[in-house]
Amino acid sequence: MRIFRTVATGLLATLVGLGVAVAGPTTASNAQAKVERVITERPPDQKQVAYNAFQLKGKVMNPQADGTLVPFQGKVMLTKKACKSCKFKTVRKVKVNEKGVFKARLVVPDRGRWIWRVKVKSNSTYKTTLGEKWTLFFD
Repeated sequence: MRIFRTVATGLLATLVGLGVAVAGPTTASNAQAKVERVITERPPDQKQVAYNAFQLKGKVMNPQADGTLVPFQGKVMLTKKACKSCKFKTVRKVKVNEKGVFKARLVVPDRGRWIWRVKVKSNSTYKTTLGEKWTLFFD
């Protein structure tokens, strides 16, 4: 019995050392099984709320297995970047109401241009979903 345990432990250690998955699917297959949320947005240039600010209004829905859409509950992240090669940075988190609707104020810079985007983080069922990119600037 002692020899069997020694051999079994050695084989298990070898498999784990080689990176072979002993139990459960890999994370790559889990990522493929996730579904994206549905984000619909109204262009911010349709609603100017101040001299240098526009309102972005959108709706986030969770698709279900039977084909229906259920409103997302939680917060979306409003992100922006200042140039094409820059990375998006989170500006603030915006609450989503019970119908899945969010409203965010986008500010136009004095010089240059900012690119804005909405991001919804992933969870166990859905993967990270990104909204459209909106570029705001003064002429």
